[in-house]
Amino acid sequence: MQSFATGDLLCADCNIVVGDRLIDSRSEWRRRRPQKTDDSNSDSSAADSPRTENGVNLLRAKKSSSRDARTRAVEQRHGDTLNRGLEQISAMCLAMDVPRSIESAACEYYRRVESGGLHRGKNQDAITATCVFLACRQQAVPRTFKELCALTRVPRKDIGRMFKLLKDKLGAADTAAMSPDDLMARYCANLSLLETAQDCAILLGRMARERDTLAGKSPVSVASACIYMASHLVAQPRDARIISRVAGVSEVTIKNSYKLLYADRSLLLSSQVLAVDSAASIDNLPIP
Repeated sequence: MQSFATGDLLCADCNIVVGDRLIDSRSEWRRRRPQKTDDSNSDSSAADSPRTENGVNLLRAKKSSSRDARTRAVEQRHGDTLNRGLEQISAMCLAMDVPRSIESAACEYYRRVESGGLHRGKNQDAITATCVFLACRQQAVPRTFKELCALTRVPRKDIGRMFKLLKDKLGAADTAAMSPDDLMARYCANLSLLETAQDCAILLGRMARERDTLAGKSPVSVASACIYMASHLVAQPRDARIISRVAGVSEVTIKNSYKLLYADRSLLLSSQVLAVDSAASIDNLPIP
């Protein structure tokens, strides 16, 4: 009997070694690993493996989930910023008692700022205040920088800088500039002046503009000084201190502008101005 494990020839009856060093002539079977012929074959075999394919799919799913989470976070922050800005604009317009059309225009300006990415790195309050300012000018219901500063507590310089940036970016550069006539109606209403005083102030402002009497003065200063002069002219006098509270300019500024008007009164107070009210008289004007 042949024992290929030990290489001996054994007796079948007594199990005695009859011969040794036998050679196993049977076929030899070995488990060999497939040789890597080239990179392409290796990649294809790895890709074809179910385990490798599942790993790749799992990795892709994780990357996609992470990317979706980041996208949702960005959209959430964008939505929160947009809602917060629109709420600020609504509160500002309510405090200023402006028409609803101005609020809608300001909100549209703000949406364009958000969608265009113009808000990045900018003062949020300055952006909302500027959007309201642009909407007021577009609707011919102008408000001054000082009024917006009082509502938002944003420095006037910041609002002015933001205004210069956004008026071109939003295509609002063609909005009409604020004039004293736009302010006089609101100031006169707040001062409880009659319509004759308002008409007289508007005429004085136009005459002063034609003669450059108040050249270099701001529209607020011109409107305040003309109202101060017109109120006394038609015997409905208002003190400069009260006008300064309504207009947001100092009492000194009003009186200095009035001095220029008073010096040119003979040419400014034409018959057309005096005909506005029967009580109008140059003698009613206070001497500065």
